[in-house]
Amino acid sequence: MQGDDRNDQFDDLFERFDLPDTPADKSTTDRPPKGRAQSADNTGELAVSQQHVTTSDQNVAAVTCPSCGAHNPAYNHHCERCGSRLNSDPMPIAPAPASRSSAGGRALGVLLAIVLLVALVALMMNIFGGDVAAGPSDPTETSSTTSSTVPQPAVLLVPSSVTASSFLSDSYRPENLIDGNPDTRWNDDGARGVGAWLEFNFATPVAITDIVFQNVEDDEAFKRNYKIQGYQIEVNDLNVTIPGRLQNSNEPQRVPIASLQTFKLRIEVTTTYLAQSAGELTPFTELALQGIEIYGVEN
Repeated sequence: MQGDDRNDQFDDLFERFDLPDTPADKSTTDRPPKGRAQSADNTGELAVSQQHVTTSDQNVAAVTCPSCGAHNPAYNHHCERCGSRLNSDPMPIAPAPASRSSAGGRALGVLLAIVLLVALVALMMNIFGGDVAAGPSDPTETSSTTSSTVPQPAVLLVPSSVTASSFLSDSYRPENLIDGNPDTRWNDDGARGVGAWLEFNFATPVAITDIVFQNVEDDEAFKRNYKIQGYQIEVNDLNVTIPGRLQNSNEPQRVPIASLQTFKLRIEVTTTYLAQSAGELTPFTELALQGIEIYGVEN
């Protein structure tokens, strides 16, 4: 048939290969190559111990790998085929490297040791020699030191005398400013109080810290009189004047002062608040001030 002819043409392209009828010498075919072990395992792969057997290996006891069953020399820790551990003995641990200290580290250690030694000696001296070195305290010296370091509280200072530029009558003298009586006051006899002054004198030097101004507390009298607005303060231990300004109020007004040692306090009026009528009552033309309190420390 035509199909068979095509197969015959296809077969003619290849050379026929026939096995010999007589098998080769068995002794020749079964002989392994020189330098190799004889046999293979069931997988067809030669065992590792058979692939690398040397004269020295033949005299060493073999160890069977628990994972793959390969034979290994007894001195192996891991299997040459699969790499598994051959025994459960702990692996040797390399000794820790000896610490190496540099010259700077050694110097720092010596310095720290010296500081610790000095601190220890000082502590021992304080413990055992403190009672001998410290003598009984002098109460006079202690009290004087305390009085010089602790600031004294400010108290109300009482001037030895008070003078003014003018006063309306004997009922309105400047001494009324320091008598502590709210029913008395000082009235200036000048033109609306501008340029009026008050001077307070002290028998001993004082350090003034505060001045409290008190306008007339009675609302009707407060409105009808002129009141201090601007002022200048002078003390004889300072070379400058201290200006200030009060509010138009009949509440006490405190003014801080930085005097250290003075015999005199002078207050001069620079401006005033205008007087006003109270109902049908007409305003006055005088300046009125009910009281002044001076606080500080006597030297």
